[in-house]
Amino acid sequence: MNKAKTIFLALIMLTASLAGCLGGETEILDEDGDGVADNLDLCPGTSVAAEPTEDGLIDSDGCNAYQFDDDGDDANNVADLCPMTPAGESVDKYGCSQSQLDDDEDGVMNDVDLCTYTPAEETVNADGCSQSQLDDDADGVMNNLDLCPFTPAEEIPVGSGVIMTIDAQGRRWVGCVWSQLDDDADGVMNGVDLCPNTLAGETFDTDGCSESQIDDDEDGVMNNLDQCTDTLAGEDVDTDGCSWGQLDDDGDGVMNGVDLCPNTLAGEVIDTDGCTPSQRADDDGDGVINSRDICLNTPAGEGVDTGGCHGGSVVTWGPWDRGGELVPEDTSALSSRVVEIFSSGIGFAALKSDGSVYSFGGCQFCGFTAVNSGVISIFSTDNAYAALKSDGSVVTWGSWGGDSSSVSSELSSGVVSIFSTDGAFAAVKSDGSVVTWGQSDYGGDSSSVSTELSSGVTSIISTDQAFAALKSDGSVVTWGDSYTGGDSSTVSTELSSGVTSISSTRTAFAAIKSDGSVVTWGYHLEGGDSSSVSIWLNGAIDVTKIYSTSGAFAAVKSDGSVVTWGLSGDGGNSSSVSSELNSGVTSIYATQSAFAALKSDGSVVTWGSMSGGDSSSVSSELSSDVTEIFSNNFAFAALKSDGSVVTWGNQNNQYAHQNGGNSSSVSSELGSGVVEIYSTSGAFAALKSDGSVVTWGATSSGGNSSHVSSELNSRVIQIYSSDNVFVAIIEITN
Repeated sequence: MNKAKTIFLALIMLTASLAGCLGGETEILDEDGDGVADNLDLCPGTSVAAEPTEDGLIDSDGCNAYQFDDDGDDANNVADLCPMTPAGESVDKYGCSQSQLDDDEDGVMNDVDLCTYTPAEETVNADGCSQSQLDDDADGVMNNLDLCPFTPAEEIPVGSGVIMTIDAQGRRWVGCVWSQLDDDADGVMNGVDLCPNTLAGETFDTDGCSESQIDDDEDGVMNNLDQCTDTLAGEDVDTDGCSWGQLDDDGDGVMNGVDLCPNTLAGEVIDTDGCTPSQRADDDGDGVINSRDICLNTPAGEGVDTGGCHGGSVVTWGPWDRGGELVPEDTSALSSRVVEIFSSGIGFAALKSDGSVYSFGGCQFCGFTAVNSGVISIFSTDNAYAALKSDGSVVTWGSWGGDSSSVSSELSSGVVSIFSTDGAFAAVKSDGSVVTWGQSDYGGDSSSVSTELSSGVTSIISTDQAFAALKSDGSVVTWGDSYTGGDSSTVSTELSSGVTSISSTRTAFAAIKSDGSVVTWGYHLEGGDSSSVSIWLNGAIDVTKIYSTSGAFAAVKSDGSVVTWGLSGDGGNSSSVSSELNSGVTSIYATQSAFAALKSDGSVVTWGSMSGGDSSSVSSELSSDVTEIFSNNFAFAALKSDGSVVTWGNQNNQYAHQNGGNSSSVSSELGSGVVEIYSTSGAFAALKSDGSVVTWGATSSGGNSSHVSSELNSRVIQIYSSDNVFVAIIEITN
């Protein structure tokens, strides 16, 4: 091409020369001297070199390569390193656009290269990026260094910079969070490993758990140790993971859970229920075989539960802080098998038919099982209990008699009965000896009379702070507070023999002798001095029974007459009704400071303080048909033969109705059907033949039972009380 251009230029020069020689008249102009006439020169300013390079050669248009820009990018063809620049793209001084350059030489042009500084030799993707330039999981660690390339976005800490986690072996993992590690090296990552501490060498499942980490029956014992893998939910198990029902305690081949006779002796022939013929027996006839009977001595005729135990549930009412409102734990414990309730100044103790005792009420020694089994009766001081067990041992709790540790060996067996003052106990043993404990000034210390109490004692009577023991030879031994009867030295001769029974006020004793005479001692004003009536107590006419208020005595004689002495205000003076008391009296009842005598004709005579001593407002109703009288501290309630009730007491006191003396608010309910009446210090509760209960008197003493009325409308078996609270046992229906 360049050679052709040279020949063409030479021909033009030759033609011009010939024209001059021929003397032609036309002048050819070529201002840039490139050999192309100006009128034909497309590049009029061409510079012609003396020895032009190939790029400097002039073409037929008068142009050389320096004057061409084929791709229109403003870079002449000679200078343009990128001769085919796409139209419209910006170029550098060499005529190259970004689509024509690959600065990092990774094979991806700059205009589509997302990673323009790729290190040499690194393999890139279609975007021109190598692994050292990418962070696919956006965890701050480039792919080439990221040991965990798929870190979940939600697990990347905000503003954490480079992530690095140290595993359980102390190794550093760059680009990894905890969930992407396998701390226990079981092949299951932490994030999905349900058992993160699998021991080396153990076989595990897809959740990363070995048998030592799984408890399929959720009994608290792992599968590798669990000998009973199908334990039912909620059952208690032993260390082998077996519940009682999954064991065979008697080794008869029948599991406990279905074994009706769990104590079969080795070698005996059994039936499919695990029982021998003798174990099928039902000694107490309650319908529950002996082997299943928790309560083997159920009284005849009593309904029983599946464990062979009778008794019922408990309902209480009265001040909540004195036991009148059961907490949930108490309600559960007292929901069945309660057969008897005992009270003290600190609450109640419930005896259950299985021989256990549950102590409850508003006190620090309440709300717990005090004794697990074997109890046959319970006794109390103001602040303590003493439970007598069938084996003759005694269990105590509370204060003021609750600690019997000093005499524990003596109470381990042989006890037949227990008596108490306000702050001490006295236990009579089968050999007639006596053991005492509790507050010393309440009779807890009997060391001064220990010799006399070593044998022969048959029963014990108490005042508030003193004891009097009656012996089989008719003698009496006393100890405790001398002021309240603990000192009987002034009448020791009379008490040396012949005594048959003893009664007490709160501070004095009165003993009936076999000859019908009476001996008294203790606080003289409250019955300890009977000298003023001694001529009527000398045995000329036998005294058969003595009754008491807080500070006075009333003796019934064999002819039905009554003799009284002690505080006049407490009923010690009966002169106002002496003519009515000279015959026919069969029994006497007392409030805190008044007496009510029941006569053989069903009439009632009252005397003493306004706390029941005046019955004039109901005299016509008390003239006949009274069968029994009940009392609280301030009022009386008489039960008549037709099942109706008459009440009186404190009639001149504006608060009489609060103490049970006025029952008008429930008179319609007391018109018939009442079979028994119970009392606190200031209220009454009447049990009716249909099993319902009617209450009246001071609310603070249990007179209002409206909040438990639905539970007292039937099936009440028995009612018990403390000073302020009533407790009812409700029959359980099967």
